[in-house]
Amino acid sequence: MLLVRGTKKLRDRVKGPQATEADASTTSLGDWFATVLFWRPQVALLVNRATLLPVFTELAPAAMLLDRAPDAIETVLRLHGVDDSFLRAEREAMRDVRIAPTNDRSVVGVMNEFAFHGEMHWNDGLHDLGELSLFMARMPLGPLRDRSGFPDRELAAVVGDAGLARVIPFPRTAASDVGREASSSPTRSVYQLKVTLLDTKPPIWRRVLVDGASTLDHVHEVIQAAFGWWNYHLHEFEVGRTRYGIPDPDEDWGEPAVDERRTRLDALADVGDSFLYTYDFGDGWAHRIDVETVTPASTSTGVPACVGGRRACPPEDCGGTWGYGELLDILADTAHPERAERLEWLGRPFDPEAFDPGEFDDNLRHGGLDVFDGEE
Repeated sequence: MLLVRGTKKLRDRVKGPQATEADASTTSLGDWFATVLFWRPQVALLVNRATLLPVFTELAPAAMLLDRAPDAIETVLRLHGVDDSFLRAEREAMRDVRIAPTNDRSVVGVMNEFAFHGEMHWNDGLHDLGELSLFMARMPLGPLRDRSGFPDRELAAVVGDAGLARVIPFPRTAASDVGREASSSPTRSVYQLKVTLLDTKPPIWRRVLVDGASTLDHVHEVIQAAFGWWNYHLHEFEVGRTRYGIPDPDEDWGEPAVDERRTRLDALADVGDSFLYTYDFGDGWAHRIDVETVTPASTSTGVPACVGGRRACPPEDCGGTWGYGELLDILADTAHPERAERLEWLGRPFDPEAFDPGEFDDNLRHGGLDVFDGEE
Protein backbone atom coordinates (compact mmCIF):
# COMPACT_ATOMS: atom_id res chain seq x y z
CA MET A 1 0.00 0.00 0.00
CA LEU A 2 1.09 3.55 -0.75
CA LEU A 3 -0.27 6.52 1.18
CA VAL A 4 -0.24 9.81 -0.72
CA ARG A 5 -0.62 12.57 1.86
CA GLY A 6 -2.07 15.49 -0.06
CA THR A 7 -2.66 19.11 0.76
CA LYS A 8 -6.31 20.16 0.77
CA LYS A 9 -6.02 21.83 -2.63
CA LEU A 10 -4.81 18.50 -4.03
CA ARG A 11 -7.34 16.33 -2.19
CA ASP A 12 -10.16 18.47 -3.57
CA ARG A 13 -9.13 17.45 -7.10
CA VAL A 14 -8.21 13.78 -6.62
CA LYS A 15 -10.54 10.82 -6.79
CA GLY A 16 -9.65 7.54 -5.12
CA PRO A 17 -9.89 5.52 -1.92
CA GLN A 18 -9.47 7.40 1.34
CA ALA A 19 -6.97 6.07 3.87
CA THR A 20 -8.07 5.08 7.34
CA GLU A 21 -6.13 5.74 10.54
CA ALA A 22 -4.99 2.10 10.50
CA ASP A 23 -3.51 2.31 6.99
CA ALA A 24 0.24 2.57 6.54
CA SER A 25 2.55 2.55 3.52
CA THR A 26 4.25 -0.78 2.92
CA THR A 27 6.76 0.53 0.39
CA SER A 28 10.46 0.79 1.25
CA LEU A 29 10.29 4.56 0.81
CA GLY A 30 7.09 5.00 2.84
CA ASP A 31 4.62 7.88 2.48
CA TRP A 32 4.72 10.48 -0.28
CA PHE A 33 3.34 14.00 0.27
CA ALA A 34 1.71 15.81 -2.64
CA THR A 35 0.41 19.21 -3.66
CA VAL A 36 -0.77 21.18 -6.69
CA LEU A 37 1.42 23.79 -8.40
CA PHE A 38 -0.58 26.31 -10.41
CA TRP A 39 1.97 26.62 -13.20
CA ARG A 40 1.07 26.62 -16.88
CA PRO A 41 0.23 23.80 -17.37
CA GLN A 42 -0.52 22.77 -13.78
CA VAL A 43 1.89 20.36 -12.12
CA ALA A 44 1.67 17.94 -9.21
CA LEU A 45 4.61 17.76 -6.80
CA LEU A 46 5.24 14.61 -4.75
CA VAL A 47 7.86 14.57 -1.98
CA ASN A 48 8.96 11.41 -0.24
CA ARG A 49 8.74 11.69 3.53
CA ALA A 50 11.78 9.49 4.26
CA THR A 51 14.25 11.02 1.78
CA LEU A 52 12.56 14.34 0.81
CA LEU A 53 13.08 13.28 -2.82
CA PRO A 54 10.92 15.41 -5.19
CA VAL A 55 8.88 14.11 -8.12
CA PHE A 56 7.30 16.63 -10.50
CA THR A 57 4.61 15.28 -12.83
CA GLU A 58 1.74 16.60 -14.91
CA LEU A 59 -1.39 17.18 -12.87
CA ALA A 60 -3.95 16.51 -15.61
CA PRO A 61 -6.09 14.56 -15.38
CA ALA A 62 -6.10 15.56 -11.72
CA ALA A 63 -8.85 13.14 -10.74
CA MET A 64 -6.67 10.19 -11.81
CA LEU A 65 -3.47 11.31 -10.09
CA LEU A 66 -3.52 8.42 -7.60
CA ASP A 67 -3.57 5.97 -10.50
CA ARG A 68 -0.61 7.70 -12.14
CA ALA A 69 1.48 8.37 -9.01
CA PRO A 70 3.31 4.98 -9.08
CA ASP A 71 4.36 5.57 -12.71
CA ALA A 72 5.61 9.08 -11.89
CA ILE A 73 7.57 7.84 -8.87
CA GLU A 74 9.08 4.93 -10.82
CA THR A 75 10.13 7.23 -13.68
CA VAL A 76 12.10 9.54 -11.38
CA LEU A 77 13.61 6.67 -9.38
CA ARG A 78 14.82 5.21 -12.69
CA LEU A 79 16.41 8.54 -13.61
CA HIS A 80 18.28 8.39 -10.30
CA GLY A 81 19.64 5.00 -11.35
CA VAL A 82 17.63 2.80 -8.99
CA ASP A 83 17.95 -0.90 -9.76
CA ASP A 84 15.09 -2.84 -11.40
CA SER A 85 14.72 -5.25 -8.48
CA PHE A 86 14.07 -2.38 -6.06
CA LEU A 87 11.63 -0.82 -8.52
CA ARG A 88 9.71 -4.07 -8.96
CA ALA A 89 9.28 -4.38 -5.19
CA GLU A 90 8.11 -0.77 -4.92
CA ARG A 91 5.63 -1.18 -7.77
CA GLU A 92 4.20 -4.30 -6.18
CA ALA A 93 3.72 -2.46 -2.88
CA MET A 94 2.15 0.53 -4.71
CA ARG A 95 -0.63 -1.50 -6.31
CA ASP A 96 -3.02 -0.07 -3.69
CA VAL A 97 -2.80 3.75 -3.47
CA ARG A 98 -4.85 5.76 -0.98
CA ILE A 99 -5.14 9.46 -0.22
CA ALA A 100 -4.70 10.96 3.24
CA PRO A 101 -4.17 14.44 4.75
CA THR A 102 -0.67 15.78 5.36
CA ASN A 103 0.64 15.20 8.89
CA ASP A 104 4.18 16.61 8.94
CA ARG A 105 4.84 20.37 8.83
CA SER A 106 8.50 19.84 8.02
CA VAL A 107 7.71 17.96 4.81
CA VAL A 108 5.10 20.55 3.85
CA GLY A 109 7.73 23.24 4.34
CA VAL A 110 10.10 21.36 2.05
CA MET A 111 7.32 21.12 -0.56
CA ASN A 112 6.97 24.89 -0.39
CA GLU A 113 10.73 25.30 -0.93
CA PHE A 114 10.64 22.97 -3.94
CA ALA A 115 7.61 24.78 -5.32
CA PHE A 116 9.29 28.18 -5.06
CA HIS A 117 12.66 27.19 -6.52
CA GLY A 118 11.12 24.83 -9.06
CA GLU A 119 8.92 27.60 -10.45
CA MET A 120 11.95 29.81 -11.05
CA HIS A 121 13.59 27.10 -13.15
CA TRP A 122 10.26 26.32 -14.84
CA ASN A 123 9.79 29.96 -15.83
CA ASP A 124 13.38 30.01 -17.06
CA GLY A 125 12.65 27.26 -19.56
CA LEU A 126 13.35 23.98 -17.75
CA HIS A 127 10.09 22.25 -18.77
CA ASP A 128 11.26 18.62 -18.66
CA LEU A 129 9.71 17.45 -15.38
CA GLY A 130 12.10 14.52 -15.06
CA GLU A 131 15.14 16.78 -15.37
CA LEU A 132 13.57 19.26 -12.96
CA SER A 133 13.04 16.43 -10.45
CA LEU A 134 16.69 15.40 -10.75
CA PHE A 135 17.95 18.95 -10.42
CA MET A 136 15.87 19.77 -7.34
CA ALA A 137 17.00 16.52 -5.66
CA ARG A 138 20.45 18.15 -5.40
CA MET A 139 19.07 21.04 -3.36
CA PRO A 140 20.43 21.19 0.22
CA LEU A 141 17.62 21.03 2.78
CA GLY A 142 17.59 22.09 6.42
CA PRO A 143 15.76 18.97 7.71
CA LEU A 144 18.57 16.84 6.21
CA ARG A 145 21.46 18.88 7.59
CA ASP A 146 22.30 16.28 10.25
CA ARG A 147 22.14 13.46 7.71
CA SER A 148 23.36 13.57 4.12
CA GLY A 149 22.01 17.07 3.46
CA PHE A 150 20.55 16.26 0.04
CA PRO A 151 17.53 14.21 -1.14
CA ASP A 152 19.45 12.27 -3.80
CA ARG A 153 21.98 11.16 -1.17
CA GLU A 154 19.18 10.16 1.17
CA LEU A 155 17.73 8.03 -1.62
CA ALA A 156 21.12 6.36 -2.11
CA ALA A 157 21.31 5.66 1.63
CA VAL A 158 17.87 4.00 1.63
CA VAL A 159 18.36 2.04 -1.58
CA GLY A 160 21.95 1.02 -0.84
CA ASP A 161 24.80 0.44 -3.26
CA ALA A 162 23.20 -2.71 -4.63
CA GLY A 163 20.04 -0.82 -5.49
CA LEU A 164 21.74 1.87 -7.58
CA ALA A 165 22.44 0.55 -11.04
CA ARG A 166 23.86 3.75 -12.47
CA VAL A 167 23.84 7.51 -12.04
CA ILE A 168 22.65 9.74 -14.86
CA PRO A 169 24.32 13.17 -14.73
CA PHE A 170 21.98 16.11 -14.88
CA PRO A 171 22.64 18.44 -17.83
CA ARG A 172 23.66 21.91 -16.64
CA THR A 173 20.79 23.80 -18.29
CA ALA A 174 18.90 25.18 -15.30
CA ALA A 175 18.44 28.82 -14.39
CA SER A 176 21.28 28.78 -11.87
CA ASP A 177 23.71 28.07 -14.72
CA VAL A 178 22.63 30.89 -17.04
CA GLY A 179 25.54 33.19 -17.81
CA ARG A 180 28.13 30.95 -16.19
CA GLU A 181 30.16 30.42 -19.34
CA ALA A 182 32.47 33.29 -18.41
CA SER A 183 33.33 31.87 -15.01
CA SER A 184 34.14 28.41 -16.41
CA SER A 185 36.80 29.80 -18.73
CA PRO A 186 40.35 30.76 -17.66
CA THR A 187 40.26 33.64 -15.22
CA ARG A 188 41.26 37.18 -16.15
CA SER A 189 41.47 38.56 -12.62
CA VAL A 190 41.11 37.27 -9.10
CA TYR A 191 39.05 39.22 -6.58
CA GLN A 192 39.89 38.83 -2.91
CA LEU A 193 36.71 39.50 -0.94
CA LYS A 194 36.29 39.80 2.81
CA VAL A 195 32.71 38.90 3.72
CA THR A 196 31.68 39.95 7.23
CA LEU A 197 28.44 38.98 8.93
CA LEU A 198 27.17 42.25 10.35
CA ASP A 199 26.14 42.81 13.97
CA THR A 200 28.29 39.96 15.32
CA LYS A 201 30.83 40.50 18.12
CA PRO A 202 33.48 39.21 17.83
CA PRO A 203 32.92 39.43 14.08
CA ILE A 204 32.23 36.35 11.97
CA TRP A 205 33.91 36.65 8.59
CA ARG A 206 35.37 34.78 5.61
CA ARG A 207 38.00 35.73 3.05
CA VAL A 208 37.40 34.25 -0.41
CA LEU A 209 39.02 34.37 -3.84
CA VAL A 210 36.64 34.64 -6.79
CA ASP A 211 37.09 34.93 -10.54
CA GLY A 212 36.31 38.51 -11.50
CA ALA A 213 34.24 37.23 -14.44
CA SER A 214 31.89 35.36 -12.07
CA THR A 215 28.25 36.33 -12.13
CA LEU A 216 26.68 37.27 -8.80
CA ASP A 217 24.77 33.99 -8.52
CA HIS A 218 28.19 32.30 -8.49
CA VAL A 219 29.44 34.73 -5.83
CA HIS A 220 26.35 33.90 -3.76
CA GLU A 221 27.13 30.17 -3.87
CA VAL A 222 30.77 30.83 -2.95
CA ILE A 223 29.65 32.81 0.12
CA GLN A 224 27.23 30.03 1.07
CA ALA A 225 30.02 27.46 0.88
CA ALA A 226 32.52 29.62 2.77
CA PHE A 227 30.19 30.26 5.70
CA GLY A 228 28.48 26.89 5.68
CA TRP A 229 24.97 28.20 5.05
CA TRP A 230 22.54 25.70 3.52
CA ASN A 231 21.23 27.86 0.67
CA TYR A 232 17.53 27.15 1.19
CA HIS A 233 16.44 30.73 1.78
CA LEU A 234 16.22 33.74 -0.51
CA HIS A 235 19.09 36.19 -0.88
CA GLU A 236 19.94 39.53 -2.46
CA PHE A 237 22.90 41.78 -3.22
CA GLU A 238 22.73 45.55 -2.87
CA VAL A 239 25.30 47.69 -4.68
CA GLY A 240 24.67 51.36 -4.11
CA ARG A 241 20.90 51.66 -4.39
CA THR A 242 20.51 48.81 -6.87
CA ARG A 243 19.29 45.35 -5.82
CA TYR A 244 20.54 42.20 -7.54
CA GLY A 245 18.94 38.79 -7.23
CA ILE A 246 16.52 36.46 -9.01
CA PRO A 247 13.72 38.65 -10.40
CA ASP A 248 10.28 37.78 -9.06
CA PRO A 249 7.54 38.42 -11.65
CA ASP A 250 4.94 38.62 -8.87
CA GLU A 251 6.77 41.28 -6.88
CA ASP A 252 4.63 44.40 -6.83
CA TRP A 253 6.63 46.77 -4.64
CA GLY A 254 9.59 48.95 -5.52
CA GLU A 255 11.97 48.47 -8.41
CA PRO A 256 12.49 44.82 -9.41
CA ALA A 257 15.87 43.25 -8.70
CA VAL A 258 18.41 43.17 -11.53
CA ASP A 259 19.08 39.59 -12.64
CA GLU A 260 22.20 38.45 -10.76
CA ARG A 261 22.72 35.60 -13.24
CA ARG A 262 23.60 38.14 -15.94
CA THR A 263 25.66 40.50 -13.78
CA ARG A 264 29.41 40.02 -13.48
CA LEU A 265 31.38 40.91 -10.37
CA ASP A 266 34.05 42.83 -12.29
CA ALA A 267 31.35 45.03 -13.86
CA LEU A 268 30.19 46.22 -10.44
CA ALA A 269 33.13 46.52 -8.08
CA ASP A 270 36.84 47.29 -7.89
CA VAL A 271 39.49 47.51 -5.19
CA GLY A 272 38.25 49.40 -2.13
CA ASP A 273 34.56 49.03 -2.98
CA SER A 274 32.00 47.58 -0.55
CA PHE A 275 28.49 46.26 -1.04
CA LEU A 276 25.87 44.28 0.86
CA TYR A 277 24.65 40.70 0.68
CA THR A 278 21.59 39.52 2.62
CA TYR A 279 20.65 35.88 3.12
CA ASP A 280 17.29 34.73 4.57
CA PHE A 281 14.96 37.71 4.73
CA GLY A 282 13.30 36.23 7.82
CA ASP A 283 16.41 36.00 9.97
CA GLY A 284 18.06 38.82 8.03
CA TRP A 285 21.69 37.68 7.85
CA ALA A 286 23.29 40.85 6.43
CA HIS A 287 26.90 40.70 5.19
CA ARG A 288 29.28 43.43 4.09
CA ILE A 289 31.53 42.47 1.17
CA ASP A 290 34.80 44.40 0.89
CA VAL A 291 36.91 44.11 -2.26
CA GLU A 292 40.40 43.91 -0.73
CA THR A 293 42.52 43.19 -3.82
CA VAL A 294 42.19 42.53 -7.54
CA THR A 295 45.13 40.70 -9.09
CA PRO A 296 45.91 39.19 -12.50
CA ALA A 297 45.04 35.54 -12.84
CA SER A 298 47.78 32.99 -12.23
CA THR A 299 47.89 29.26 -12.90
CA SER A 300 49.11 28.86 -9.32
CA THR A 301 45.94 30.42 -7.91
CA GLY A 302 42.89 28.18 -7.73
CA VAL A 303 39.53 29.90 -7.61
CA PRO A 304 37.09 29.96 -6.04
CA ALA A 305 38.79 29.43 -2.69
CA CYS A 306 38.32 30.25 0.97
CA VAL A 307 41.63 31.45 2.40
CA GLY A 308 40.66 32.73 5.82
CA GLY A 309 37.95 33.31 8.32
CA ARG A 310 36.91 33.51 11.94
CA ARG A 311 34.29 31.80 14.07
CA ALA A 312 31.54 29.36 13.14
CA CYS A 313 28.55 30.13 10.95
CA PRO A 314 25.38 30.56 13.05
CA PRO A 315 22.86 27.73 12.68
CA GLU A 316 20.13 28.24 10.11
CA ASP A 317 16.78 29.53 11.39
CA CYS A 318 18.07 30.52 14.84
CA GLY A 319 16.46 33.97 14.72
CA GLY A 320 19.12 36.22 13.20
CA THR A 321 21.95 37.82 15.13
CA TRP A 322 19.73 38.53 18.14
CA GLY A 323 18.52 34.93 18.29
CA TYR A 324 22.05 33.65 17.78
CA GLY A 325 23.30 35.71 20.73
CA GLU A 326 20.52 34.32 22.89
CA LEU A 327 21.37 30.79 21.72
CA LEU A 328 25.02 31.20 22.71
CA ASP A 329 24.04 32.55 26.14
CA ILE A 330 21.79 29.55 26.75
CA LEU A 331 24.42 27.04 25.61
CA ALA A 332 27.04 28.65 27.87
CA ASP A 333 24.80 28.33 30.93
CA THR A 334 24.80 24.67 31.99
CA ALA A 335 21.94 25.38 34.42
CA HIS A 336 19.70 27.11 31.91
CA PRO A 337 16.28 25.39 31.68
CA GLU A 338 16.25 25.62 27.87
CA ARG A 339 19.79 24.31 27.31
CA ALA A 340 18.83 20.67 26.76
CA GLU A 341 16.06 21.66 24.37
CA ARG A 342 18.40 23.88 22.33
CA LEU A 343 21.04 21.15 22.17
CA GLU A 344 18.41 18.73 20.92
CA TRP A 345 17.31 21.28 18.30
CA LEU A 346 20.90 21.69 17.12
CA GLY A 347 21.28 17.93 16.90
CA ARG A 348 25.07 18.18 17.08
CA PRO A 349 27.82 19.73 19.18
CA PHE A 350 28.31 23.40 18.39
CA ASP A 351 31.51 25.35 18.93
CA PRO A 352 31.01 29.05 18.08
CA GLU A 353 34.78 29.53 17.75
CA ALA A 354 35.27 26.73 15.22
CA PHE A 355 36.27 27.51 11.64
CA ASP A 356 37.62 24.96 9.18
CA PRO A 357 38.51 26.31 5.71
CA GLY A 358 38.93 22.70 4.58
CA GLU A 359 35.13 22.34 4.43
CA PHE A 360 34.86 24.90 1.65
CA ASP A 361 35.58 22.71 -1.38
CA ASP A 362 33.19 20.02 -0.17
CA ASN A 363 30.45 22.59 0.48
CA LEU A 364 31.06 24.14 -2.93
CA ARG A 365 30.76 20.88 -4.83
CA HIS A 366 27.62 19.97 -2.90
CA GLY A 367 26.20 23.25 -4.15
CA GLY A 368 26.88 22.25 -7.75
CA LEU A 369 29.85 24.52 -8.53
CA ASP A 370 33.19 23.52 -10.00
CA VAL A 371 36.57 24.48 -8.57
CA PHE A 372 38.83 26.05 -11.21
CA ASP A 373 42.38 24.86 -10.68
CA GLY A 374 44.14 27.32 -12.99
CA GLU A 375 44.26 24.99 -16.00
CA GLU A 376 41.97 24.64 -19.00
